Amino acid sequence: MISDEHRREAAASLRGSRGFFNSLPRTVLEPFIFDIFERVLECVGYTEGNVFDYLADLVDRGECENVYDGSVQDSCDNGFLCSVCGCKVEDEEHYRLSGVWNYCPQCGRKVRHG
Repeated sequence: MISDEHRREAAASLRGSRGFFNSLPRTVLEPFIFDIFERVLECVGYTEGNVFDYLADLVDRGECENVYDGSVQDSCDNGFLCSVCGCKVEDEEHYRLSGVWNYCPQCGRKVRHG
């Protein structure tokens, strides 16, 4: 799972590489394509796996579902339990949580509704 901190670091590293790209000759970039691609992978912290999946995960956090069933410890019926990372939010003091869960507070995935 890619954290928000890692996303921010990758974005800062990419922005910091403007000078590298700008220093390349403008005539023909083709001989430098491998160097450019290697620099991008270094900036985003890529180490293994499918590079396209990694870059997609860096951009899009994906989706999850709220699988909270309300029967856990006789708590309220509108808590949150992420189907992907297991993050659980419950009203332990019985104040009754309200609202709709749009994003998981831990992994940041968008919560699918209905």
